[in-house]
Amino acid sequence: MRILHSYILKEMLKALALALAAVAGVVCFGLVLQALQQKGLGPLTSLLYMGLSVPMAVYLALPLAAVLAATLVYGRLAAEREVQACWASGIPVSSLLWPAMLLALIGMGASLALSAWPLPESAYAAKALALMDLERHFFSQLNDGRISVKEANVQLTVDRVIDTTLYGPTVKYRGPNGQTYCYAQYGRIEFDKARNEAKLALWDALVVDELHAMPVRSKVHSLVIPLPTYVPRKSDDLSLWYLPLVQNHPELADRVRMLRENTPEAVVQYHKDAARAEVMAEMHKRLATALGCFGLVLVGAGLGMYFHSGHLLTAFGVALVPWFLSYLMTWVAERAASRAVKNPDDLMWIIWAPNVLVVLLGLAVLAFIVWFWCHPTTLRDRILGRG
Repeated sequence: MRILHSYILKEMLKALALALAAVAGVVCFGLVLQALQQKGLGPLTSLLYMGLSVPMAVYLALPLAAVLAATLVYGRLAAEREVQACWASGIPVSSLLWPAMLLALIGMGASLALSAWPLPESAYAAKALALMDLERHFFSQLNDGRISVKEANVQLTVDRVIDTTLYGPTVKYRGPNGQTYCYAQYGRIEFDKARNEAKLALWDALVVDELHAMPVRSKVHSLVIPLPTYVPRKSDDLSLWYLPLVQNHPELADRVRMLRENTPEAVVQYHKDAARAEVMAEMHKRLATALGCFGLVLVGAGLGMYFHSGHLLTAFGVALVPWFLSYLMTWVAERAASRAVKNPDDLMWIIWAPNVLVVLLGLAVLAFIVWFWCHPTTLRDRILGRG
């Protein structure tokens, strides 16, 4: 029996490694491609971003790879009549499912370990890579027509950009004369890396502010934009053991600490409640996702034996459905719970619901498989309407 269990577990671990490498590679490529489009990373920063994206890619691919491995191996066992041979030899079918339980525990532990520290730290480091080449990131955003520098309260839109020349720039910022709008036909931007700021010069500009009743025409309107030096941490950038601390002390969240000193108390309290809701939803999502990975393996093993097909495409199609539904429902539930600023505690159960349902479904499928093989053939055919 031990040899049989070792054989099944070994086959599943091999399938898990191959599936994880394939799926994680595709996910990693997609993350890097998205970063190239949004942040305009250079060659060196792209390679660094690819390395930092590996934990995120593995975390996203692990549940799918685990359910695919279980579906493929147990489907092959059923297709090659090995399950029937074990049953005919007096080996209980339920004993064949112990390797699936062990793989489910391995997948749950790996998912929980990744989400505890490597995932948030690597995700935050990947976001901070944009600060290594702010000039390239700045122009990459301008090529889309708009950029917003929240630290300087500046919004800049352009019609098009050629080198460092801006055509049709429009700037909105808060200056000494209050809220200011500036329209120009041409402009030029230069970067001072030593001071970490961008110098914007607008030619033949029309300036409108709160101090003057009429627009003011200016031959050259200059503006210095201080660039960000720090990327604020969001809830998905915090380690698993730091999330409960922020939940109990929301003033430690970056979105609260970065508020101005003269911010009204009502606004500060809103940001505290929002930060608390976000970290609670993020913490419950990570724990529930680990439990969902356990349930997905059970579902994959049961469906593999039920459909008794060892073909890779069939196993992938069977495994994709429960994984996609579980991921989609967990994501929607996490988004809904994180926006419940006033009463986040009342909605945390909806994050657990999809993953608990996956576990119950997996146990139900396995129970059906065991019942299916434990009954005599004539009784089984009569119950299923085949006799």
